[in-house]
Amino acid sequence: MIKVAGEGLVDKAHRLADTGPTTGSSVIYEVLNVPDSVGLDEVIALVKKTGGKPPHKGYEVDYAVLAG
Repeated sequence: MIKVAGEGLVDKAHRLADTGPTTGSSVIYEVLNVPDSVGLDEVIALVKKTGGKPPHKGYEVDYAVLAG
C-alpha cells in the first residue's frame, strides 16, 4: 500500500494501515495487480507521476492504470 501525504510525499504505507483517508491529511491507496517483477520504488514513482492523485475506485488503484 502507498501513502500519499497532503504535502505531496509519496511513500510506503505502514503495514497495518487501512486504505482511505487518515486522521491527518494523508490518503492510503492499495495498488492491485502489481507484477512480481515490479518493485515498490517503481510503484511509488508511478503514483508520483499522477501528482499524488492516482485514478482510483474506493482507494484501490490498478497497476495497469498507473502504468498506462
